[in-house]
Parts: sequence; C-alpha cells; structure tokens
Amino acid sequence: MAKRSPYETGELSDSIFLILLATLEPAHGYRIMQGIRESTQGTVEIGPATMYTTLKKLKGAGWIAELADAAEGPEGEGSIRYAATDEGRAVLRRDFERRRRLLALAEGLLGREDDGAGAGAGEEGHGEDDL
Repeated sequence: MAKRSPYETGELSDSIFLILLATLEPAHGYRIMQGIRESTQGTVEIGPATMYTTLKKLKGAGWIAELADAAEGPEGEGSIRYAATDEGRAVLRRDFERRRRLLALAEGLLGREDDGAGAGAGEEGHGEDDL
C-alpha cells in the first residue's frame, strides 16, 4: 500500500509545518525561507525548489492563499505573498497538538531514563511497539 501524502493525512513533515507556520502572517517566499533559517538559528534551511514546490502543494490543498502585493514591479507584475487560510490554520493546530503529544511521550520516557528508572546499558529497553 502506498504511503499517503501529508496533504491527505494532515501529519506534516517538519518543512511543511514550518512553511505553513510562517504563513500565519502574509509573507513572500524568500522572506519565509529567511524567517525559517533565522528562527531555527540556521538548523533548518529550506531551499527555493522545496519552498516553492511546498507552497504550490499547500495552495492546492487549500491551506494557503496567494495575495498580490499592491506595489507592482516594472513589468506590472505584482509580487506574491502567501497567507494561511482558516483550513490551513486548523491543520496546523491539529499537527501542533500531535507533536505536543509526541513530545510529552518522549519527555516521559526519557525522563524515566534520567531518573534511573529507564533501561540501562545491557538491560532490556523499550521496543518500537512501546511508542
């Protein structure tokens, strides 16, 4: 069975999550890339190909909308800004809550290890099925 797209499941990859998050305020594609790099202290960099492919897919899913800037370029072409739609905001909130639950699970399991209650070296630990 083929793996379902994040645009179908709403379980976003980190790059989709960050790009959609960056559109909570209308922004140009280049500014979105800069903002992600700055807000993650350079640990996440999204290149132009990924950026614009993702924006196209987000628009196709109805999660963002294109907004034309009032200021037009010399050829009469406006620059495009992207903004999350109500549906996009709802998807982002659901994925945020999914991530929060995963983080709470990890904190609980790793916290037990830090307290000495987790599996030590050579002891039987948690399997993938335990998560």
